[in-house]
Amino acid sequence: MNNSRATPLWVLTSRFVPQTCGIGEQTQFLLGQLRERQGIEGGVLVASPQWDAEKAPVLPRSQRWTGLAPPGTKVLMLQYSGYGFAKRGAPVGLVLQIKRLRRERPEIRLVTMFHELFAYGPPSSSAFWLSYVQRWVALSLAKQSLQVITNRAGSARWLENRIPAHHERIHVSPVFSNLGEAPDAPPPSQREAHLVFFGYQAEQWDAGFTGLRRVIEMLKPARVTILGRSAEIPAEVFGGIVVTRTGYLGADDVSAILRTARWGLVAYNPEYLGKSSLLAAFMAHGVVPLLVDGHLPLSEGLERNVHLLAVNELGSIVPDLDAISAAGQTWYRPHKRENTAAAFAKLLLGT
Repeated sequence: MNNSRATPLWVLTSRFVPQTCGIGEQTQFLLGQLRERQGIEGGVLVASPQWDAEKAPVLPRSQRWTGLAPPGTKVLMLQYSGYGFAKRGAPVGLVLQIKRLRRERPEIRLVTMFHELFAYGPPSSSAFWLSYVQRWVALSLAKQSLQVITNRAGSARWLENRIPAHHERIHVSPVFSNLGEAPDAPPPSQREAHLVFFGYQAEQWDAGFTGLRRVIEMLKPARVTILGRSAEIPAEVFGGIVVTRTGYLGADDVSAILRTARWGLVAYNPEYLGKSSLLAAFMAHGVVPLLVDGHLPLSEGLERNVHLLAVNELGSIVPDLDAISAAGQTWYRPHKRENTAAAFAKLLLGT
């Protein structure tokens, strides 16, 4: 570790341990990599009264938007998700305090990682009516930031179109795997015909399990592992194939399972694949992703039959699984944990 690069860094987030969530885990792993690989020590401020003060400094409810940068802070990294900071996803108070901080302490480098910009939906949803305010909040925070990072190219383009002067300050970094990385995992051809997916995803994309039934019929896997919360899937869907339901497992245990899997089902909006830590985990372990909506336009430079397979095309092509696995690992490599930390370090330190 290069201690000469140590700097008073604070991360402001709405999620952190001991409660688990994607953003909290990303923050925890990123800070670990910054410390171990880049010599940058950092602390965490959590804008919630519910976290354990021994785990991370907590902003009391009465000070929710005050004290954003303790004395001596040189860099403040904001891990932003609107619904984490405010019930309706529009933390106007955060904008006001950030503006005040930039005015009173201009020497602090503010770097914002946008995990999301705004929500949208039909007129019957609250997201539709609040979207304008959410957009204003996101743009205001981006304007106040010396550097901006998004997890998808579409978000970066949206910001660039509205604040073109910030073009060179806006960067794209798809999320890394929260479930470990296994660059030395064997190629699919050397693995058992093993299919994995998370139970909650099966319920999200396939209410009648007709799609899952078709996947099973096309792949004919030797076994299936359902990770996490188990969906109520009728046994006949699997046609007698051995099914293991793991329940909740730690990241290391899930990583060990992924090292043995040939395919992994992903139910995620193709326009937002840079946000999917599940897709990142599959690629980090050499698992071939089966994208449920893979027939739709993909994002982040991903291509069907190159980096992943589309569920609707199963049976119509004979893919080279080893080549797809290798291409997925190549796509993932620039934003694996170590490389993400190196890229963030440059933006945080201004080097």
